[in-house]
Amino acid sequence: MAQSFSFSTTQLPGTQSIDAWRQAMAEVYYRLDIRSGDNERLNGQLIDWQSDFMGISNFKADAQRVTRRKEAAKADKAEDFVFLFPTRKPMRFQQRGHEGTALPGNVFLVNSAEPYVIDVPDGSENITIKITRESLLGRAPMLDDLCGRANFANPYLIPAVAMLGEQMLRLKPDDDTCKLEHTLVDLICLMLELGREGGAPPLTRPELSSFLFSRICAFVQANAGTHDLTPEIAASEHRISVRYLHKIFHANGLSFGHYLLDARLQRAHQMIMACAGRERINIGEVAYRCGFANQSHFSASYKMRFGVTPTQSAALKAT
Repeated sequence: MAQSFSFSTTQLPGTQSIDAWRQAMAEVYYRLDIRSGDNERLNGQLIDWQSDFMGISNFKADAQRVTRRKEAAKADKAEDFVFLFPTRKPMRFQQRGHEGTALPGNVFLVNSAEPYVIDVPDGSENITIKITRESLLGRAPMLDDLCGRANFANPYLIPAVAMLGEQMLRLKPDDDTCKLEHTLVDLICLMLELGREGGAPPLTRPELSSFLFSRICAFVQANAGTHDLTPEIAASEHRISVRYLHKIFHANGLSFGHYLLDARLQRAHQMIMACAGRERINIGEVAYRCGFANQSHFSASYKMRFGVTPTQSAALKAT
């Protein structure tokens, strides 16, 4: 049975926050040396999910250097492959004589049984997935060669893996979540396999883009009334770049802007149809509640979409 854990240093004073953060990191991951960028305090939040063979965490924190020392790795007598998915800021890493920088939307891999260093910038956030060696090595035999490296995974599946991991953190652990854990492992193996082949399938193939496209569309539908909903916000919510988001919509014959406009118009139309004949409709309020800042723009767009103005639509419904 999986177990969940959450921790924050927000309410802790001064250097006590740094000591508490070190302890929390040790409990979620393993023994690590944490050096804060600010010697006086460290702001950090952790949400964690642990099972017998997997750990998933969402990490938000101030600048720090995270070091896995040789002595700690030897004392722990355990080996996990740790996939780190930066979602807000680039992260630098070193292991096995390799070093690099992983940008948001990418992933890098370290082995917990060996020393490594990760530099975390201010305002950083990531999704981390650690899996026992025994659970992965038989299915992905080249993993040892990938430690201390980035740019080894299929770029279209990276956000899908990170997103599924993040969604699992929101679930209540129960017997059924075991199926999701195995699904996540399957997706990671596919991400590695397609990346190793070096021939990432084109984005227009439905099997690679449909998952993210449907999720983003559902997000837009649910948040169409939000006035400041932008491609940047939608991309950040789904841990992908804005450029990739536009490619997904283009591959499906749409644009983000047109899809958002249609979602808002459909919502407005449903509100008008639901109220017409029963109560007086305030068109300005409908426009505002559906994400339109300008009533005249709303009316013009509505007429172009439905062939009549919002007022005419309500009158036709009432007759």
